Amino acid sequence: MKIARVNVQTEETIYEEISEDSKYFLLGGRGLSSKIIADEVPPLCDPLGEKNKLIFANGLLTGSPFPCSGRTSVGAKSPLTNGIKEANVGGRASIMLASYGIRALVLEGKSSAIKLIFVDEDGIKFDSAEEYEKLGNYKLHEELYRKYGNRIGIYSIGPAGEHLMKTASVAVNDLEGYPSRHAARGGLGAVMGSKRIKAIIIFPRRNSEVRIFDLKKFREVSKPFAKELAESKKNFSIYGTPNMVRGMSAYGGLPTKNFKRGSFDDAIDISGERLHELVSARGGKKRVPCSPTCVIKCSNIFVDEDGVHLTSSLEYETIFANGSNLLINNLDDIAKIDHLCDDIGIDTIELGVTMGVAMDAGEVPWGDAKRVFETLGEIKQGSELGKQYGNGVCHLGEDLNVKRIPHVKGQGISGYDPRVFKAMSITYATTPMGADHTAGAAIAGRVASQTKDYGELTENKGKLDLSYELQLYTVILDSLGCCYFIGPSFENMEIVKGALNAMYNLKLTREDVINIGKRIIKTELEFNEKAGIPHEINYIPEFLRTEPSIPTGLKFTFTKEELSQFWNKLE
Repeated sequence: MKIARVNVQTEETIYEEISEDSKYFLLGGRGLSSKIIADEVPPLCDPLGEKNKLIFANGLLTGSPFPCSGRTSVGAKSPLTNGIKEANVGGRASIMLASYGIRALVLEGKSSAIKLIFVDEDGIKFDSAEEYEKLGNYKLHEELYRKYGNRIGIYSIGPAGEHLMKTASVAVNDLEGYPSRHAARGGLGAVMGSKRIKAIIIFPRRNSEVRIFDLKKFREVSKPFAKELAESKKNFSIYGTPNMVRGMSAYGGLPTKNFKRGSFDDAIDISGERLHELVSARGGKKRVPCSPTCVIKCSNIFVDEDGVHLTSSLEYETIFANGSNLLINNLDDIAKIDHLCDDIGIDTIELGVTMGVAMDAGEVPWGDAKRVFETLGEIKQGSELGKQYGNGVCHLGEDLNVKRIPHVKGQGISGYDPRVFKAMSITYATTPMGADHTAGAAIAGRVASQTKDYGELTENKGKLDLSYELQLYTVILDSLGCCYFIGPSFENMEIVKGALNAMYNLKLTREDVINIGKRIIKTELEFNEKAGIPHEINYIPEFLRTEPSIPTGLKFTFTKEELSQFWNKLE
């Protein structure tokens, strides 16, 4: 496998082989992108300047039959947090890129013209993207399919990325052909826009360069695990992530009305059950995989009353941010918001948190979906109003002189009230990534080991350990190219060990695998320290410490000392 370093201005590509003695050996996905950023990106550079790099990194298991291993980690210095950032995404492109023996595609420099990048068996080439400038992702992908065939893989940006909006995402086409999968968090689409790359197109190839040293041993590990996941996640396959809406509301942890409440009276109307009813009645589709090796299949195809595609997939985090958080109780409205975000290329979570602050400030009426649509239109046009909202919740909060902003490190808090989900609050406060639930998702019922007692959901007991362990195991899954729904746990690190040993002819122990995760997080923390974001200043907004969540009456209760010492365990 190799790293392809692409200068977007000179259009020169330099390949670097990843040998066993390379510093990049046994690094993939988030681990590889973070290592390249830490080694090569000046920590104090302008995230939208020439010195930042944008990395598309495949996981260590991507291209293999290991379940749910077809994800891309997109990494750079974030324009939203000003720290190190990785956002991972499913879709077609990751396995296709891996088939060329490319573990990471690194975009360097800054182009003076808007361009397309092509990856095929003749190498990496460029062409003008002038005819596609300012196109939304839906129209862009349609045009690219028409010109290059419908079997291509695509990484792309919408108008928000071209406008350098700090909430801009990188879109990837899904298995159905829609630009619905997004590396959404942290504004990485703006970094791609700053490089002036509209899309990366990957052509299919007949034979993959991904190699497995001992396929028999590999299948002995991966096949039973795939069967177990398919069986244990059956309910998840039917209802998807929105299955959590009613449960989170019942716990009092579903952020509602700009995090003023933790339960939503109309939760049933935006629930997984309601989504299932609508998808089934209208001829949509359930049990949709997000990538070719996905066995959980928790995605959906949501169509309108006339059977016309609206979005795929409608997820819990999008529903919370643009539903309960804004007092919008109509799934069709939320699906339209999701569609517009995918087309424009922005993070649905950051949009919803930003709109929540605007509604709380009286700039937009509560529950007014039409005004959200109009605001998205302004973002697409790149107007002054669009920039106000398209640059994230902290940017809007500063403009409006609002102090009550649900964010950490400049990134909006995602779908779990930190006052209720105690371990999740620790993840938000301490992850190098900003308020990102995917960095260590301590949702209800999740533990990091079957043999440990982490206490009750809403109590402090055991939650520092739970968040620490989940973050550690999650960074490993991110580096494998795996969806964290397969389970970031001590037990599953044994399965990971077996897969890596069979694939790479190694003799790793489970402790060796865990140490890989520790090194990655240390690398990320060191970069942030140099970028002016030391982990000693980990924090949660003050209003979460002082305002009790309704109806639970809970507050954020961990001390600043506990947060500042959280990562001492890595030593």
